[in-house]
Amino acid sequence: MWDHLFTNLYSELKQKHLPKKVLLLLEDIGQCQYTSMHASMGDGLYFDTSELVEDDSEVSWENTRPLELQYHIEQLLKPENYINFNNLPKKLKYSDEDQVTLLQINAEPDKILDAVIQVKLVNSQTETQKFAACLNGYFSCDLNPFESFSLIEHLNQNYGLEYVGLGASLLFFMKTPKFDANKTPQLLNELSSFYQFNQTTHHQLEQHLSDHDYLILPYVESLEVFDLD
Repeated sequence: MWDHLFTNLYSELKQKHLPKKVLLLLEDIGQCQYTSMHASMGDGLYFDTSELVEDDSEVSWENTRPLELQYHIEQLLKPENYINFNNLPKKLKYSDEDQVTLLQINAEPDKILDAVIQVKLVNSQTETQKFAACLNGYFSCDLNPFESFSLIEHLNQNYGLEYVGLGASLLFFMKTPKFDANKTPQLLNELSSFYQFNQTTHHQLEQHLSDHDYLILPYVESLEVFDLD
């Protein structure tokens, strides 16, 4: 399923639905949507629909979605909300067990994908901005939406890694033609510093990127929710 998703389906959907962007919801989708709802009500992101909803019907609520998306994109792009990747707090500290789990996830993504994935078509100008269609990072120990967006922008602009989608715990990226293999050591140095990876994780993720066209990174406090045995 994973190989088909990344070698065929994602690219086909992108071409078919231009200029809209394709966002994939991939793991623990129910929880992902639940925490996204709460994250989108956080500081700097709450979108008040009270004056826009004429009645309490589902249609009336759905009509506010495009406005909410544009509002969230605007908030993510506001200079006062922008966080340079190099200034992100190192709040994530993974146990050795969590790091083994992350390596397993990257090696065998099929094990953590939902049986049915969800595809969102997003009216955004860039691939990074489609993050606004499913903001996440609700709990205080997770990366908040502005921090995750900083990571997504940094990987896209500096390393040619395109944001593809997310789940309740993970962000998914794929290489674009702009990806430069010569910058992989620099990329892993930055990621290892930010995530406080141990040496084994650092080297295995570096090897993974030389062998594969995708990278999966966490934005939550712990990966103990995944049982991969």
